[in-house]
Amino acid sequence: MKFGILFRPQDPPQAANLTERWNDILEAGQLAEEVGFDGLFLPEHHMMDDGYTPAPLIGLAALAAVTKKVDLGTTVFLMPFHHPVQVAEHAAMIDVISGGRMILGCGIGSFPPEFGLFGLDVKDQVALFEQKISVVRRLWAGEEVEVESEFFKVKGKIRPLPRNPRLWMGAMSFPGVRRAARFGAPWCSDPLHNLDVIREWVGAYRAEGEAHGTSSDLSLCLLRDGWVGDDMAEVERDWWPAIRAEHWFYFSQIPRWVADREPFLQGIEKEDDFQFANHHIDRLVVGSPDQCLETIKRFEDEVANDYLIMSFRVAAGPDHDKEMRCIERFGNEVIARYRAERG
Repeated sequence: MKFGILFRPQDPPQAANLTERWNDILEAGQLAEEVGFDGLFLPEHHMMDDGYTPAPLIGLAALAAVTKKVDLGTTVFLMPFHHPVQVAEHAAMIDVISGGRMILGCGIGSFPPEFGLFGLDVKDQVALFEQKISVVRRLWAGEEVEVESEFFKVKGKIRPLPRNPRLWMGAMSFPGVRRAARFGAPWCSDPLHNLDVIREWVGAYRAEGEAHGTSSDLSLCLLRDGWVGDDMAEVERDWWPAIRAEHWFYFSQIPRWVADREPFLQGIEKEDDFQFANHHIDRLVVGSPDQCLETIKRFEDEVANDYLIMSFRVAAGPDHDKEMRCIERFGNEVIARYRAERG
């Protein structure tokens, strides 16, 4: 199993120190490579006052310049918003510059104002996504492509071609995981749903792959929030307040995420009701190195993920120095021990 980090380039409230935040990410990316992580990942969002990553491929190009061997990926790149020729060319350039390290992890998007920014309608998200993904794959394969869609036109080919073209799909629903399987794409989970839900989606994903003859191309990337400390009490004290605010926003604002069927979530009405003791179980990778390692092994045994992407820091913290210590410790005391035990 490979290990990655998802960085969230945010500087609330108004991105006044966003350059410093990006410098933090470049430094953290170098450290992550040194201590044994296999990949560095960025998301995509738009219209966020804190500067949250409207152009992740540019960020990956910067990370390519300061690293030598780690994968460089998006999770997720919002494919509906972009012309497929530009996506194919930009991702291919990063792949060439980095020596074949690019992973284009794509999603369909879900936030109507972001679609509005690009003059699109969210109701077209699936059609936009599927049509553009198909064109990107054909362009990467070196084809001369001629397509006239209701959304875009393409006539020609791209050069240079990527050295090692890899495309993942993010999904957080039964239709989404089945779509990934039909396309024969590795699936990257969200960090919010618990293991019970992920397990059900994994079953649907693999069954769809069997039905469409794509099983040999399928794999699972599990995305999780987490933190390594001396013990669970330290994690709850120093890390949980920032993550609680982040998770509470999503669980309270987006109803489908409450579909975890977890009884303790149903009566929660405010952030203070959102308790670490319940929430971390089967969802977060937290605690001492021993506890983190046991959680990681249990998750792998349950869902057979091939990649685990960790996210340690969100907009509210912890600060850069603490994140650096966490990355170093996770690499030296969790990843190294995992590899000693499981290879």
